[in-house]
Amino acid sequence: MKNKLPVIFFTPVELAKIQQADRSKLPQQLSLSVDAGRTLGDAILIDGQTLEVSGSKISIAELINARIDDRSIWKYESGNWEKWQRFDSQTEKFYKMVFVAPGKPPTVEISGVKMHVTQNGDPQIDTTNKLKSLGNIQGRMLDTCMGLGYTAIAAAKRNQVTEVVVCEADVNMFALCNENPWSAELFDNPKIHPVIVPVQEVVKRMPDASIDFVVHDPPRFALAPELYSENFYRQLFRILKPGGKIYHYTGNPNQRVRRRSLPEQTATLLNKTGFRDVREAYFGVVGKK
Repeated sequence: MKNKLPVIFFTPVELAKIQQADRSKLPQQLSLSVDAGRTLGDAILIDGQTLEVSGSKISIAELINARIDDRSIWKYESGNWEKWQRFDSQTEKFYKMVFVAPGKPPTVEISGVKMHVTQNGDPQIDTTNKLKSLGNIQGRMLDTCMGLGYTAIAAAKRNQVTEVVVCEADVNMFALCNENPWSAELFDNPKIHPVIVPVQEVVKRMPDASIDFVVHDPPRFALAPELYSENFYRQLFRILKPGGKIYHYTGNPNQRVRRRSLPEQTATLLNKTGFRDVREAYFGVVGKK
């Protein structure tokens, strides 16, 4: 069967609708999302094992008896169904796109570590809280670690933000962004400039006092210690304009390391670097130049 749609993503919600459909009433119209829950559309269940979406007939035989779990998203591409995940044999990292709630963007786990705070069931809430820590943002922003791009997208929607430079060192994450329907604005919004270059290399080339705000949301310390170093913080301080702000995500503020939490240690180092008014914020710290 020829599929005119390049990629389809079914969340557990869609999988349940397909499996629970009344096979005695065929053909049957179903309301399904083919873009990981971002939008809803109509599909027709033709013969119990075939689905028609936007004029394309797609075999769903592999999904009929698939186990429904509350985390996995299924991906259809080039005539095949598989779970939306990937393994990098060189780094031995495993990437899994994770469903969190109906109508909400997915998050990603890298080797079991979730990249968003999702206790409220929504990565967008996590993104909002991070940006809220900076107060009113305007001008040019640097997003040091793109992830799935939700922070850059949310920032670029603000009228007073003129440009968002967003960096990503991990080609696997960049590939997931290219696939993810919820990340499409990264490549569609002219305010956003994504680059597949480690942020420490990008900031070296940036002029002094050229950025108004920085969102620094790095991987955990064990995976990227260079992004928690004094040298790197000095580069961020250099490129910020006077009065510019930084939000630095550190993780669980209750985690104790050497009798001090990671936010406390980070605040001390930022103060040493030159930042002022450094204080704990949402799962991290904020400071001002």
